[in-house]
Amino acid sequence: MTGVLLYELFATDTFIKDLKSLDKPSREHLGKLLKKLREQPDRFKPLKSYPNHYRLRFEKYRLVYKIEGHTVALLSVRKRDIVYKEFGRG
Repeated sequence: MTGVLLYELFATDTFIKDLKSLDKPSREHLGKLLKKLREQPDRFKPLKSYPNHYRLRFEKYRLVYKIEGHTVALLSVRKRDIVYKEFGRG
């Protein structure tokens, strides 16, 4: 993978707690998506009311993260309805 800048991932305490609540297949699916996220984090949908915040949709969940320079802060991974109550619709 020459020439591809990989972003550093930073997992917040909330994200780690949320991750532990996912079943094994969902955690594995998310792991594959995080590899894509490291390559191009701005490819997913931005959250309108939160600058530099994005959401990645998978299964019945939404991963919310923030891009800070070359670091992606993983904020939470929760069911769709809970994320939208906290962050609003993207």
